[in-house]
Amino acid sequence: MAIYIVYSFYKNITQAKKIARKVINNKLAACVNINNDINSIFIWKNKICDEKEIELSFKTNKKNVKPLIKFLESNHPYECPSIIALPTYETNNAFRNWVKNNTI
Repeated sequence: MAIYIVYSFYKNITQAKKIARKVINNKLAACVNINNDINSIFIWKNKICDEKEIELSFKTNKKNVKPLIKFLESNHPYECPSIIALPTYETNNAFRNWVKNNTI
């Protein structure tokens, strides 16, 4: 079973924690890590932006990736959120089983 890490970014810690708790309550991910020390530089509407963001990384299984992405899209405050899913095939068995037992 592949474990997927899904990344998304939020404007503030309040938004990030609210989404993280909803995802965990809905068992769309077994774990959400919050990194509140992200600086993002990007182009938005022809302007270079330099902003602080909160990074969320969700650990989930393959069958939850698409529902998680849809949930994040529909609950995201950004007009064009970055939501990226990456599979990981090598991990320890205990962690793999823990993710399996804590997701739907």
